[in-house]
Amino acid sequence: MEPDIAGNYRLLKLGGALAQIGSGSNFPAVKLVQIFTADDWEGFTEEYVASVAPAYKLTVRFTGPGDMGRDVVGFKTDKGFEGSWDNYQCKRYGDALVPSDVWVEIGKLIYYTFRKEFPPPENYYFAGSKDIGLSLKKLLTDAAQLKAQLIANWDKHCRKRITDTEEIKLEGGLKTYLDAFDFKIFKPLSVVAMIGVHYKTPYYTRRFGAANIPERPAAELPPADVQAKESRYVQQLLAAYADHKGVPVSEVKDLAQWPEIEQHFNRARELFYHAESLRNFARDSVDAGMFDAVTEEIYVGTVDTYEMVYDDALARIRSTVTQAGNISPTCNALCVRVQTQDKHGICHHLANKDRFVWVK
Repeated sequence: MEPDIAGNYRLLKLGGALAQIGSGSNFPAVKLVQIFTADDWEGFTEEYVASVAPAYKLTVRFTGPGDMGRDVVGFKTDKGFEGSWDNYQCKRYGDALVPSDVWVEIGKLIYYTFRKEFPPPENYYFAGSKDIGLSLKKLLTDAAQLKAQLIANWDKHCRKRITDTEEIKLEGGLKTYLDAFDFKIFKPLSVVAMIGVHYKTPYYTRRFGAANIPERPAAELPPADVQAKESRYVQQLLAAYADHKGVPVSEVKDLAQWPEIEQHFNRARELFYHAESLRNFARDSVDAGMFDAVTEEIYVGTVDTYEMVYDDALARIRSTVTQAGNISPTCNALCVRVQTQDKHGICHHLANKDRFVWVK
């Protein structure tokens, strides 16, 4: 079966119901993963691996029979298995993982790398939806004991289970290979650690819903000098001030003669950057398209106010921004993190793209 490349988002089945983007539960994520299907757990692990950037150039999920013990693979170079890579073995069982759950997986890796189907990974992580039990954690931090216990359990757990076509006896060259194998590559990976990374990515809200959307970081403040990315709405503000005062205003420094106008300009820049912080948060932690949807909802809710007749352009700005603050967007999960400053600042984002032109 072809591997499933990270980035194809799947719906999450919770208790037989579909939890789609924008819905969700206020249960802790660490509890929610315990009711994942096996496919969802592998999908979550794939998303986690894809998020451990810049460690991996490519993340690939191998699904179904014939995976040779590889569930989700993170390639550290462009050379695939010929370069450095890590393996993530996903286990969704009724309880925390114990040693008997992993012997055959370790046996598969030993056997297939002995046959040179692929080289050993740099790291081999075990990830269980109900976490790793204490007995297995101890073994995964004691390479010598892990090797000894694998040898002791080979006939019971590996000999008839590595392949369906033959028994794999631990003897001869295979035994020699196992004895020399570096068992330090096998490591536990806790659910909490995985969620800690996953939480900071756009995958998180898609999988766990709006109730679990991450907290926003503090909004950035505008730099002292106007930046290229804000040049258009700043030009529009200067034109609006000129329209209001009835005199030319060509540069920001011209505003010093009117303290109340200068204060309005400084607030406008703070609001623009507040909304810019929301845009960056959506891009990095939720979904870039969600900010666009919120912006569209603000536009639709303010455009009639914007199009009314005013004495001057500054009055148009003030009325439009005030109306934006009255809107409570509901279009998607990002809305729970939208603040009044963002709604005001989005008006300046719209002006930055000429969707609002203040001077008619």
